[in-house]
Amino acid sequence: MSTKRPGRAVRVRRNLAEPTDPYLPRFDAGEVAACTGCQALYQRRHWFFGPDPYFRETMQPTTRMVLCPACQKIRDRYAEGRVTLRPSPFLASHKEEILHLIRNEEERAKGFNPLERIVEISESDGSVVVTTTNEKLAQRIGRVLKNAYRGQTTYHWSDPKFLSVEWQHA
Repeated sequence: MSTKRPGRAVRVRRNLAEPTDPYLPRFDAGEVAACTGCQALYQRRHWFFGPDPYFRETMQPTTRMVLCPACQKIRDRYAEGRVTLRPSPFLASHKEEILHLIRNEEERAKGFNPLERIVEISESDGSVVVTTTNEKLAQRIGRVLKNAYRGQTTYHWSDPKFLSVEWQHA
């Protein structure tokens, strides 16, 4: 603890991990940027969606027109999370319903953080693999599958910052 004023302790945050995401922007604090891909807006060090602020800010000559980190990751197929739905008769008969649930969870997550997106949904040998732009969305998808359909969910974190989730209905 350090003290700013005599008699009052102030907490000093130490050992904060440096961001390892190579796609995070290096903008100045007061800079404004707009994504040309998804129309997200970067302002006050945060990305958010809003059609009115986006339109207003894109009319300003100082606004930088860029691709947001999520759009760049989708373009480059760079994933920090993967959810594998193992083959089962339940998955085969409820696949569209499950994919709809996964898309709804992506929309809900984008409401909190526009950088949480699905990179790709692919199928092979009866399995469905969902790759995500960050590990938090993969974790959320695993949790929502477990809550909605039960089954078995396993989580495997690895370095640097990657989550592999496997779900299988019993």
